[in-house]
Amino acid sequence: MKKWSVFLLLAINIGCATTQQTSNQIVLDYDTYKNNLNTKKIDSFILSGKISLFIKDKGLSGTVRWQSQKGEDNIEIYGPFNNTLAKISLNESLREITFIPASDSEAMGAQNIIKEIFDNTETIFILKSFLISPPSHDRQNHDVLVNYHGWLIKYSGVLEINPKMAKTIEYIKGNISLKIFISSLTS
Repeated sequence: MKKWSVFLLLAINIGCATTQQTSNQIVLDYDTYKNNLNTKKIDSFILSGKISLFIKDKGLSGTVRWQSQKGEDNIEIYGPFNNTLAKISLNESLREITFIPASDSEAMGAQNIIKEIFDNTETIFILKSFLISPPSHDRQNHDVLVNYHGWLIKYSGVLEINPKMAKTIEYIKGNISLKIFISSLTS
């Protein structure tokens, strides 16, 4: 009997902890997210930060530098030892991507993972759209989650140098997870 009561109390505590964790999240559908956006569109920006990318059981981490100017984007992804893994160019008006992998043969596995996200026109333009347009909800005390076409986009924290931007943005869809930790963003 004592074993069952301990088990029951443990289950109740776990249930309360889970409920408490979700109370720190705001979940938005796409229409609510879109209706609460700032109307000012960002045409140009330079972002630098850390990146963590997982597809199935393979992953990588490194840094990212993303420069965008009026629909022309250059993205550089570096490995943990600051070696270039890939350079990606985007032309938003033509919806074109140019993927330039590093010539280093050690980076081949990482390049395949990067290519899965950054060499897909649907994915890369969704990523950019949500990156430069965070929801205007309280991210200081809550994580904000947005659902869009099978993607779950999670905004966490506030960037000190630009309070309108999230400190961390995570994109999740199926077995793909991309997390960007923004260290600097200028627009």
